[in-house]
Amino acid sequence: MIELGLLRIATNDGVPFAREKLRTCLVAAGLKRVVAGQIMSILSQDLRRQTPVELRIFLDNDGHDICIQSPILNQKYNRIRLPKPLTEDDLPAIKRILAFLTRDELLHDLENQVEERTAELKKERERSEKLLQNMLPEAIATRMKDGETIADHHEATVVFVDIAGFTAFARDRSASVVVSMLDSIFREFDAITRRHGLEKIKTIGDGYLAAAGLPEHQIDHVDRAVMMGLDIVGVIPRLREDLGLSIDVRVGIHTGPVLAGVIGVHKPFYDIWGDTVNVASRLEKNGALGRVHISDDVRQALGGRFHFEDRGPIELKNRGSVNTWFVDWSSARAG
Repeated sequence: MIELGLLRIATNDGVPFAREKLRTCLVAAGLKRVVAGQIMSILSQDLRRQTPVELRIFLDNDGHDICIQSPILNQKYNRIRLPKPLTEDDLPAIKRILAFLTRDELLHDLENQVEERTAELKKERERSEKLLQNMLPEAIATRMKDGETIADHHEATVVFVDIAGFTAFARDRSASVVVSMLDSIFREFDAITRRHGLEKIKTIGDGYLAAAGLPEHQIDHVDRAVMMGLDIVGVIPRLREDLGLSIDVRVGIHTGPVLAGVIGVHKPFYDIWGDTVNVASRLEKNGALGRVHISDDVRQALGGRFHFEDRGPIELKNRGSVNTWFVDWSSARAG
C-alpha cells in the first residue's frame, strides 16, 4: 500500500478539523461530497469516543481503495471504495491536503516538541550533574547546584605524594605509554585514597595531592592521612613489578587550617590553599624515598598504632628550623 498521510487528533476539539481534512481528501479522490460527508459523520462518532488518536491514510496498490488504519474506527469504513482508480498524478494533491496541519495538529505538534525538548533538557541536566559529581566532591556539587559559593575553612591534614623516577622514564617514551603508566599508578592511589576516606584534590604532573577532614569534618583526619600515605608506600613494590618501572615515592604530610573552595566556571575544580598545604609540599620535597615524612604537629596528633623515627631539625622555607619525623606502621598495626 502507498501511505498518503497521517492525521493526529489530540482532543475532541480537534475532531472537526480532522474530519474536514479527511472529507476534502475523499472528495479530491473522486467521492461525491454528500457521500464523503456521510462517511465522515459516522467516523466522527468513533473519533469522539477516544482521543488522542492517530489515523494513517493509505491507498491500496491497485489504486481502488483508500484505507484508514486505526483501532478505534468502525470496520465498515476502514476501506473506502473509490469511483475510479487513482493514478500517480493524483497522489501529490491528496498528500498535500493531508500534510496541511490543522490547528489541533499544530497544538499537538507543539506539545510533542515541548515534551521532547523537556526530555532532552532533563537528560542534559542529568549529564551535567553526573559530570559535576565526577569533578567535585558530592557535598560540594550539591551545594553548587543550590547556587552556593564554595569557600570554606577546615582543620585538615594534607598529603603530597611525588613519584620519583617517573620523569626519567617518561623522557624517552611515547605519550600514550607515559599516560597509560601514570594512569595505572594514580588508579592505585585513588583506590587507597577512597579506602581511607580522603578527598583527592588533584594531580600535578606526576605529583598527587589529597586531604583528610574535608569537605566534611573527620575527627580522625590525621590518622586517615598517615594510613593513606603508608599504604601508598606499601603498594609501590607491587607496582614496580606489575609495570616494570623503577620508581619510588616521597610522601609529605602536615595538619592544620586549610582554605577550600571551587575555582572557575569552565571546568571548575575543588582546590585547597594555605600554609598547611605549603608545608606538606615542602615535607615531601625534603623527604626520603619510600618514607612518609610528617611534621611535629602530625606526630603529636597521632595515636599509638605508629612507629616514629626522629628526622631531627630541618630548614623549611618560610618556617625556619623545624623538627620532623618519619613514620611507619608499628608492629601491632591496627586497621
